[in-house]
Amino acid sequence: MTLNATALDNELLKVSLSPIAALLDDPHITDIMVFSSQHVCVRGRRSGFERVPVFWLSDEDLMTAAKTIGRQMNRRLDHREPILDARLPDKSRVNVIIDPCYNRGACIAIRKFPLDHFTWTDLVGFGSIDPAGVSMLEAIVRLGKNTLIAGGAGSGKTTLLNCLCSFIRDTDVIVTVEDAREIALSNELWLALETKRALDPEDRDVTLRDLVRTSLRMNPRWIIVGEVRGAEALDLVRAFNTGHYGAGTIHANSAYDALLALESLILQAGLDVPARAVKEMVSRAIQIVVQVNQFPDHSRKLVEIAEIQGLDYERSVEFPPYKLTTLYRFEFSHYDSSRKAHGQFFVQDAPSWLDDLKMIPDYQLPDFWA
Repeated sequence: MTLNATALDNELLKVSLSPIAALLDDPHITDIMVFSSQHVCVRGRRSGFERVPVFWLSDEDLMTAAKTIGRQMNRRLDHREPILDARLPDKSRVNVIIDPCYNRGACIAIRKFPLDHFTWTDLVGFGSIDPAGVSMLEAIVRLGKNTLIAGGAGSGKTTLLNCLCSFIRDTDVIVTVEDAREIALSNELWLALETKRALDPEDRDVTLRDLVRTSLRMNPRWIIVGEVRGAEALDLVRAFNTGHYGAGTIHANSAYDALLALESLILQAGLDVPARAVKEMVSRAIQIVVQVNQFPDHSRKLVEIAEIQGLDYERSVEFPPYKLTTLYRFEFSHYDSSRKAHGQFFVQDAPSWLDDLKMIPDYQLPDFWA
């Protein structure tokens, strides 16, 4: 039997990536970084990068692997197009950069597609959150509060977003919008949309912004964006201000910075309105920011749940800052002899929507708010 073109490309890709085949199959490894044919590092779910004894025979063999990835995706990779963002057959994300933009031949960065996803029980067991924090997030979802999950790279934003979505009712239509699918839901009314890169000059990209706009025509109850990082921020805020519920992740180092980052993305989208009007849009669209941080011991912790209560015009009329109230926080105390981070979770202020929460049928108010 003769292999078709796709099957042949897949076989060639397997051969080209054979030095890291065991790493790709290892469920404990989340990231693979190939710096050169003789320098490969991996990262686990709860650890940093470390070097592994994996090698290609030569830099030329590694370059062949890089270009095979491009061919498998029907994408160009050469000195004129030296950067490639693509997906492996197992859905893992891969970024390739070669000469002249990289001076060591080829660099391949792979973010593996998770085959399983953590649950709230896992996160509590890891010390990333406590049961009170889980109850608070359930209340936030039950009321349909639009939520941003903020944090740095590798801090656990998508993991938390996955868990947060588990609280959405089975009767709600959900549309998820991602570059590479990492959100996994069991809901029957779930529509998973992914971006698409153009394969040839006559093709076109399908961007996150395209997908957010399309999702609005599907009349979903929830719009979930895996990562807000571009012009789609404008359409998402507009959707949140017109009755849709939603959540997404964003790169930021604090809850306040997350709002500034969203504001900046909207302004970059070319909205011809004053900056203060954009602030007002953001303050009305986003009700909750959840901040997650990665500590030096590689543990991930939810460090704050903040409620946005509009803009503080008493401090400034022209450039009013956002008004945030901390509902829940993690207070770091010390590192022990094994350099493990310790601290305590606290329920702080009550939300402004506590009375609304009491009106939900068959809902038991958590003890800390009772």
